[in-house]
Amino acid sequence: MKAPLIAAAVLAIASSSAFAGGVAFRFGDDSFGVSVAGDMSPESSAQLDVLHHEDGANLVALGLFANGQRGALSGRVGAKAIGLDGDDTTDLDGGAVAFGGDLRLPLNEIVSLRGGLYYAPDATGFGDIDGYKEWSVSAEFTIFQNSAIQVGYGDMEFDADTGGKFEFEDGAFIRLQLRL
Repeated sequence: MKAPLIAAAVLAIASSSAFAGGVAFRFGDDSFGVSVAGDMSPESSAQLDVLHHEDGANLVALGLFANGQRGALSGRVGAKAIGLDGDDTTDLDGGAVAFGGDLRLPLNEIVSLRGGLYYAPDATGFGDIDGYKEWSVSAEFTIFQNSAIQVGYGDMEFDADTGGKFEFEDGAFIRLQLRL
């Protein structure tokens, strides 16, 4: 994957008025990422994630979700198509379709708790990938009405068809979200 091509795609989607939503920057111990998300309707949303691992691997994920709310709890459920270019670091190239969702529980006007879980079984993997697991928990702090920062812990792990695994991320992260 070429960084200029990825940056151009992210900027094109972010600047589209039909897909207005938000842009987020994620910083982890071993990775950096950019997300563009937006509502397609009041009941559905989409998100594009591009992450780079310090060892040279790149991850791209495109998710489609059904949005919902039950009392104060809000969330989304859906699927993500995930592609991994492992470069020479992991010898893994391929991807998977993962199913899952994430939830948000506001505690007050400033603090919310967030959690997410995604799983791709062997049957939805392709290339060198036999499966995928992702989970995260975090606290979100509203800075202004159009920005927030998340502090949390997450794990993104690919299962290889040779029996090994590659942990794209396993540790603490900070995510700065800008709502456009």
